[in-house]
Amino acid sequence: MTETCESNLNCHSEKKELFSKNGFQIVECTKCHHRYAEVTEVKNHISTVYSDSYFFDGKDGYPNYLNEKELLIASGKRYSEIVSKYTKLGNLLDVGCAAGFIMNGFERAGWQCDGIEPNGFMADYGRNELKLKIFTSDLEEFKSDKKYDLICLIQVIGHFYDINKAMHNLLGLLNEGGFVLVESWNMNSSIARFLGKRWHEYSPPSVLHWFSDLTLTQLFRKIDLQLVASGYPLKKINVKHAISLLNEHTPDFVYKKELFRKIDLVAGKLTLIYPLHDLKWYLFKKQIIS
Repeated sequence: MTETCESNLNCHSEKKELFSKNGFQIVECTKCHHRYAEVTEVKNHISTVYSDSYFFDGKDGYPNYLNEKELLIASGKRYSEIVSKYTKLGNLLDVGCAAGFIMNGFERAGWQCDGIEPNGFMADYGRNELKLKIFTSDLEEFKSDKKYDLICLIQVIGHFYDINKAMHNLLGLLNEGGFVLVESWNMNSSIARFLGKRWHEYSPPSVLHWFSDLTLTQLFRKIDLQLVASGYPLKKINVKHAISLLNEHTPDFVYKKELFRKIDLVAGKLTLIYPLHDLKWYLFKKQIIS
């Protein structure tokens, strides 16, 4: 069994450079095959990368995160149904919960939910509009004496600026026998391998880590969590969000801007089912110490 890198900040293993993207060098550890972007300045990483523009200006973020409210609430309900096959209701912590829409889906299913979100606007929206309990923090710095039966990392694990610190903090927040639900992109999927560095998930500094089934399982095994289930989510996004991603990650061509503008006018409010199998969910369990 191979070891995992400690983090993207202090990996002491030998690494190979793969390619550069957005001015960042993406490397892979030759020891454990963890793939990550090298970041030298983390002091203002959260406030800079996850400012309000991430949720409203498109590009590698969202054209308007709030427009996906109902889609994300429904996603939370679907995930609650999946998790119910493995554990009973209890306390839930949603990490990187944004405005709390997915968390709200779990809450409607009967979970007692807390959330953490570093963006102040999103955290305030969830607290004020949905009456959710959201702490303004990132996982690396979050402190609590409360323990949780389920911790959700939905589209989050690739964003940690210190993944070693985040994972060990997660372990301390999780009850014995508790579960961690992860939604993450698979860098070994056929579409990711076909597109190479043009794959949309290669988008540092927003995304800093990329996983395969193997490397994600290794990461959780290091903190003594075992994989119990995995699958492909029914992911839905609105057309406006899809257009924003395509505009950012496709080469320029004649009339590109005009083409996307017309598609947005005609179909921007419609919903798409994400058709590719490069996104997966994973459920990990913390072992009970007898």
